[in-house]
Amino acid sequence: MKTTLILRDDVVRRAKAMAAMRGQPLGRYVEQTLERALQEEEKKPHTVGDWIESLPPVSKAAVRDLKAVFSAPDFRPIDPEMWQ
Repeated sequence: MKTTLILRDDVVRRAKAMAAMRGQPLGRYVEQTLERALQEEEKKPHTVGDWIESLPPVSKAAVRDLKAVFSAPDFRPIDPEMWQ
């Protein structure tokens, strides 16, 4: 697959240098490096708390709006069986 990535210049220079030292094309080096990073990330246990902490901060006004939506009479809760 062909794709376009926007990377910092210094990161690309370092990656090109590493790929050259290994005698690899840059694309192959990036692919292998990304694969290793993904394998390491997949080994880690992840929780809902991890996901929540990764979200950007939300303003107090946005929290109030969300609470209003969740407490509205027409709000439909998630059916636990739907997620099995």
